[in-house]
Amino acid sequence: MDIDIEQCRENDKIKEIISNSGLSIKHIKLLLRLSDAIYINAINYNVVVEDNRFIILLISSKPENQTGVFNTISLTNVLFRLKEMERDHDDLSTRCEVEDKMLKVTIDLKT
Repeated sequence: MDIDIEQCRENDKIKEIISNSGLSIKHIKLLLRLSDAIYINAINYNVVVEDNRFIILLISSKPENQTGVFNTISLTNVLFRLKEMERDHDDLSTRCEVEDKMLKVTIDLKT
């Protein structure tokens, strides 16, 4: 996944990508809430929407901005939000993996 640094710095650009993804309104609302949680917890991130797959690349925590360095509380808050989303919506499945010191979160949306 290519990292668009400008996109990572502007939550509005990420929200625009989610809103224009062509996904169902339900999934767009869920992903926008997740996007807000990531932004509020001061994590630099990037997103890609591929068909019914939503990929989030968590890059670093602010203010350090060092790739692969995360504030534990912030990361825990985001992962807890993911867990709640998957638990409450059986049409979502999530997977996390480390890729080049970053945390890649894949959300598969069953439509």
